Amino acid sequence: MELTKTMAPEFLTGGGEMGELIRSRDWSKTPLGPVEAWPQSLKTCIRIILTSRQPMFVWWGNDLINLYNDAYRSILGGKHPAVLGIPARDVWREIWDDVGPRAQACMENNIGTYDESLLLLMERNGYPEETYYTFSYSPVPGDEGGTGGIICANTDDTQRILGERQLRTLKDLGKYLADAADDTDVYSRAITVLRNNTADFPFACFYNVEIAEGRLNMAAKTEDGIPTEVLPESMLLMDDIATEWNFPDVVTHTKTITVRDLSWKYGPLPSGSWKISPDQALVIPVMQGGQDCPFGILVVGISPHRELDDKYNSFFQLVADQVAGSIVNVRAVEEARKRTEALLEIDRAKTAFFSNISHEFRTPLTLMLGPLEELLSQQDGSLTPEQEANLQATHRNAMRLLRLVNTLLDFSRIEADKVKAQYFPVNLADITTDIASTFRAAVEHAGLKFHVDCQALSTVAYVDRDMWEKVVLNLLSNAFKYTLKGSIKITLEEADHHAILRVKDTGVGIPADELPNMFERFHRVKHSKGRTHEGTGIGLSLVKELIQLHQGDISVESQEGTGSTFTVKVPLGRAHLPEDQVIDKRVDYTSSLTDAYVNEALYFSRETEHQAIDKITEGGEKARILIVDDNADMRDYLQRLLEKQYIIDTAANGKLALEKIKSHTPELVISDIMMPEMDGIELLHHIKHTAATDSLPVILVSARAGEEAKIEGYDIGADDYLTKPFSSKELQARVRAQIRISRLHRHAIDILQHSAEELEKKVEERTAELLRKNSELEQFAYIASHDLQEPLRKIRTFSELLQKSLQKGNPVNNYFEKIQSSAARMTQLIKDVLDYSRLANTEGKFIPIDLNTVLQNVKIDFDLLIEQKQAVIQNNTLPVVKGVPLQLQQLFTNLIGNSLKFSEKQPLITITAQPLPASEIPFYQGLKEDENYVKLEFADNGIGFEQQFAERIFAIFQRLNERKVYAGTGIGLALCKKIVENHHGVIRANGKLNEGATFTVILPV
Repeated sequence: MELTKTMAPEFLTGGGEMGELIRSRDWSKTPLGPVEAWPQSLKTCIRIILTSRQPMFVWWGNDLINLYNDAYRSILGGKHPAVLGIPARDVWREIWDDVGPRAQACMENNIGTYDESLLLLMERNGYPEETYYTFSYSPVPGDEGGTGGIICANTDDTQRILGERQLRTLKDLGKYLADAADDTDVYSRAITVLRNNTADFPFACFYNVEIAEGRLNMAAKTEDGIPTEVLPESMLLMDDIATEWNFPDVVTHTKTITVRDLSWKYGPLPSGSWKISPDQALVIPVMQGGQDCPFGILVVGISPHRELDDKYNSFFQLVADQVAGSIVNVRAVEEARKRTEALLEIDRAKTAFFSNISHEFRTPLTLMLGPLEELLSQQDGSLTPEQEANLQATHRNAMRLLRLVNTLLDFSRIEADKVKAQYFPVNLADITTDIASTFRAAVEHAGLKFHVDCQALSTVAYVDRDMWEKVVLNLLSNAFKYTLKGSIKITLEEADHHAILRVKDTGVGIPADELPNMFERFHRVKHSKGRTHEGTGIGLSLVKELIQLHQGDISVESQEGTGSTFTVKVPLGRAHLPEDQVIDKRVDYTSSLTDAYVNEALYFSRETEHQAIDKITEGGEKARILIVDDNADMRDYLQRLLEKQYIIDTAANGKLALEKIKSHTPELVISDIMMPEMDGIELLHHIKHTAATDSLPVILVSARAGEEAKIEGYDIGADDYLTKPFSSKELQARVRAQIRISRLHRHAIDILQHSAEELEKKVEERTAELLRKNSELEQFAYIASHDLQEPLRKIRTFSELLQKSLQKGNPVNNYFEKIQSSAARMTQLIKDVLDYSRLANTEGKFIPIDLNTVLQNVKIDFDLLIEQKQAVIQNNTLPVVKGVPLQLQQLFTNLIGNSLKFSEKQPLITITAQPLPASEIPFYQGLKEDENYVKLEFADNGIGFEQQFAERIFAIFQRLNERKVYAGTGIGLALCKKIVENHHGVIRANGKLNEGATFTVILPV
């Protein structure tokens, strides 16, 4: 009998799952009839869709029977595979109102259709789902004429449409929230954006959280139709309606919560773009990471046509995050605005204070300068040279103080807009040359070259002569102050109808990062080298203000270590000036400022090195004091106060002071804090952190007053702290106290050093004696053990002979057994004592030892005992260490022997080795942090011990158990400790009674 094989028609071959389903279906019972009878046009369509990766279907016949490919299954969702072979109307009942007319037109009119991103609410996963598809219905001619069916290719646009819509919302939020003024404006702008996306936000509202009051206030909402009984305008967190919406949990736990069954709880709510009211809502905290309490709460009604999956949830979280970020920004801007207003108010108050205080200073200064000048003008010889020097220093500093007061007053008046400049026509080249020439003596006295090159201008310059003088003098004074060698050059020329004034120096220069701040008020370059560190920090700022009153500009170019150039540009003529402040008449002008600037420069340029060191002879009884201050008058004053009792040396800054300390160490340093090149703090740091000078007492002198300043001075290591102004008696008392303490300290060190030397000598003698006695003790132990072992061997030998000569069962045998047992124990004791005494000699040769070999040898030694007790010894791979072979063999023998001996059940001994982590080294006293160690653990399941005896068990002759129960000498663990210590390691014991013991051995590798 011959079997026939059924072959599938060629057009149905392949096609994946759908090809298999179509082939397995009995189509004879459907309107399509048997496959063999299908029209050729249908077969062709089926072949097209089964071989295509594009989602496609064929609706055939008057009933539009549904046939589709594998790719189309994702569009059908849960409808697959039940919808294969049934009419299209039954497949897409929920969207037939949209697609039915298109299919009808295609079948009846033989016209194709095309729709792009058409919204279709498909029920394919248990709910009406928002989807978007691009598709085209194409009529297929039948074999007998007319339209036989429809073939359609589909493109799923759902994710693209949803993504674009959500991205547009997020972009609009970023755009519109950027200009928000406050929290309320943020919420209002955010709601405006959300109103434009009613598909994702059927309704939404923001609540502002007033946590102090426990209240929520609605800040904005998308729909006025949201019932107030559902979402009230204001509520307490403890209200029932707040609990229904889970607001307390959201605020307390700062987490997003989903509220369900809205329709059942509250009835119809605003539905946005949809006909169905949302049945779910998200309650999202509006906050940024790290906050304890949210700024507000966002309530969002969820689209009834979207599944609330992670992706959809994260979109709403991004919206809340953007709103939170905007709130943070507006609050930061508001804080910055408030800070700015506060700083402006402080600035106004400071300006008013300087103005008032400057006025108040002028009266007492006038009363001081008058009498001083009268005294200095007397030439009758009534003043001693010292008195005259004191008067000159007083007058000089009073004039300097007056100049500073006048500068502060000028600056405060400019800030208050109370300065009215008077602009006169002047020959700017001549007056600039005259002003500059007054500085020549001071500059050349300091060993600098001075160049003045002021060219005539083609146009008359209008300037306030007093202000111009202040500009030139300030710039020259500044150049002189920071030029220690080289030259200063001042030039004036014309360019582009401007007068260009340049002051160039070869001074210390200005760091590049400081250049932008040079004209800021009270700014001073830190650690800058110069003739002095004194100053207010407003000179250049005042110059800038004065130049700006002339509608001019000032700039600076500088390279650190090379020099600086200040450039002033002032417009020529009068057109740029206020007409009511211009005076055409030329008036003679007499300067009153140059003397103050020049005298100060002359004083700064004098020789600062005091040569008192030449007066010193070694062994003098007077204490040497080093005075460090950049103010020459202060150095002179302190020197005059102290030079009668002490030998005085001086230095103008910390760097010079260190050089003098190295050449001849003083007994006391008195130092100012603020100085050029190296200040007092850095000097103190060098002194206290150098071994040769760390005990050198230092008194810091500062103009900073108050308890905080003193505490800070002591904190940085000063021995004493003196606040300017101070009385001469206070200074002298503190100097005496510090020198007395310093000398007592040195005397105590000398005594201690002498005592230490004596003690060291005695220790060396005692050590030698101990070594000698230890050697004698070792020799005695060896001899004694040898002498003891010899009679013991005879006792054991003769007792055995006597025991053998007796008949078995004789009572005398019991005595001989006791003799034998005692002799054996005595032999072991002597052996252990001898071993212990030999361990005192730590000069054994250390060689690499494989601990695996050591363990194997010990196992062989205990072979019979291990077999007798059925003991199990486990171990991992042990390392190679450097040590004395016999000692490490003894260590393993004693520890393993103890584990075998002190057990009441089958012994389980575990030996493990691992590198000791560096973090654990500090927990083992005596180990070196820069070495590597191995950690060995010997653990057993024996009788253990109480942890309180963990140290005691390492003492010699120490036993925790009765000798009758467990034999032993009490020396074994003492031997172990001695061996480990000989190998520069540590041994510790941990145990629990009746639960075993663990011995930890740390050895270097």
